[in-house]
Amino acid sequence: MRDNQANASQANEPRNLLELLASAVDRWRERPALWQPEPDGAVHIWTYHHLWQAVYHAGSHLLAQGVGRGDAVALLAPNGAWWPVADFAIQSTGAMTVPLYPGLPDLSLQRQLAHCQARAALVAGETGLRQLCAVWPALPDLRFVVCIGPVPPAVLAHARACGPVYEWAAWLRKPALPQTVWETQWQGLCGHDTATVVYTSGTTSDPKGVILTHANLLANIAGIQALVSVRPTDRTLSYLPLSHIFERTAGQFVPLSAGAAIAYTRGLEHLMEDLRRLPPTLLTTVPRLLEKLADHVRRQGAAGPSWRQSWLQRALADGVAARVDGQALPRWRLWLADALVLRRIRQALGGRVRAVIVGGAPLPLQVGRLLAGAGVNILEGYGLTETAPVIAVNPPDAPRLGTVGKVLPNLQVKLAADGEICVRGPSVTPGYLYDAEATRQLLDADGWLHTGDVGAWSEEGYLMVRGRKKHVIVLSTGKKVLPAPVESAVLTSPYIDQVCLAGDGRKFVSAVVVPDEAAVAAWLQARGRSLARTEWARDDELRALLLSEVKRTTAGLLPHEQPKQVVVADAPFTLANGLLTPTLKVRGEAVLATYQAALDALYATAESTSGPEESAVPPAPPGSGYSA
Repeated sequence: MRDNQANASQANEPRNLLELLASAVDRWRERPALWQPEPDGAVHIWTYHHLWQAVYHAGSHLLAQGVGRGDAVALLAPNGAWWPVADFAIQSTGAMTVPLYPGLPDLSLQRQLAHCQARAALVAGETGLRQLCAVWPALPDLRFVVCIGPVPPAVLAHARACGPVYEWAAWLRKPALPQTVWETQWQGLCGHDTATVVYTSGTTSDPKGVILTHANLLANIAGIQALVSVRPTDRTLSYLPLSHIFERTAGQFVPLSAGAAIAYTRGLEHLMEDLRRLPPTLLTTVPRLLEKLADHVRRQGAAGPSWRQSWLQRALADGVAARVDGQALPRWRLWLADALVLRRIRQALGGRVRAVIVGGAPLPLQVGRLLAGAGVNILEGYGLTETAPVIAVNPPDAPRLGTVGKVLPNLQVKLAADGEICVRGPSVTPGYLYDAEATRQLLDADGWLHTGDVGAWSEEGYLMVRGRKKHVIVLSTGKKVLPAPVESAVLTSPYIDQVCLAGDGRKFVSAVVVPDEAAVAAWLQARGRSLARTEWARDDELRALLLSEVKRTTAGLLPHEQPKQVVVADAPFTLANGLLTPTLKVRGEAVLATYQAALDALYATAESTSGPEESAVPPAPPGSGYSA
């Protein structure tokens, strides 16, 4: 067991997140806090003072509308300067922020708003307002809505037919209550008060509302800062959804606690340009962005004349040899590699990044080695929504690729007899909202949270994540997929008898499918074809049919849950070949091992031809865990 709990005095520690921000405002009043890109190409800079005034104005209006301690207020908006303003404003009233991803289907949105008994909702723009109005009649607890951003008058009028709708811009112009009234409210908040409820993505069960208190988040901020020091001169670039607790803690609370600045992207389509326009010194990301960068570098290395390929490959190899493997190279060789190739890789990330913190999914080791060789300081980390979220992260001065780093100094981590990672400490959630039974299953009698992930310790004491006790597919984008519902949908096809989902650590989900012999035989006969069963796995026309069936049967699922490619099994899964359990359940790991070569070839082909892939950003709230 690694016991890192600190015993230092807590006398000077903030009692709540508003006090944390107030301290930062006192110290860095006129420093830039937020960089918000505008539609005309300009960038609006918010100082810490302006941020604090906006939080006061918005918070006072929420108080005036009756929002108070223990209420739930939903926040449904893409990243932007409004996000921390709204988040802190909600919390200043004693209410809990309930962030919901803007891409949620209506039914999921309705269920989560109903479950948390949201009293109010802050939504961004016309799309968010229309979606909220579609479910508002089914939400008896919802008293009013605040619309962030311009909305056509007709849409606003229609929304007001459902209930009171207020305009964010008007709220920010002037407060509704004296500042002393507002200050008295937030100054009375304690560590055990709930700051936020974050819904899991439901990859292992139905979505649950994870309760995170002010004390949980303050402890995680302090623990992260102890390993990854953030400076007032730092600037981050926020592109991961702030409905994800990883981005919210590491990309919002930590920078603002340290006097750093946060810049926001204009959207994924502008991300690479924004990295150059507003170059960050710190970047929080999922592996997909780094994978795409590494893929671009590799494609360049395989294109052009042979001499160009040769010196590019030599530069990459020299960078890895010197910076990753610790080999002694002549200084001129590394200088030349930097001048010709490696500095361009760093420039793709803005040219100023001193650390890239990677979460959401495992980072492929070869990607980490390539970028570290180019001089990009890759810091892999690991955590859960239920731990606010970071459990471990690599320190910038001593990162170890292939590990998720050192345990935060205010946490305890132990490995159970079966290798399961268990964690205990001040950033661990007190439980799930309105779900006592799930809370009892999450935390044992001694307060240990069982993560469901299997781990090990390196010789240097770094944590390594080996895999999951239960097979939950985590894509390289950070998105999570529960196989059972997808497999159940696929099995509604008359042409498919058995299926096993694949894609852990990959760009997209694929499926190993066993054709239904009778249905496929009839299909072949109708087409006038005679094809032996042993040839089915290699028949392109049959594979196309089965892929079309997979896509048809999963069309109603979320995009990242829909398999993009299939491998046709050369034989059914049976007890005899070890691919079924005695209770006739598919042995997923055994199937994936059996078809590993075919799956590797499938993904390699898709990558080399720019095949289907998901967005670099996880579009849904985080699930029960993420690892990097």
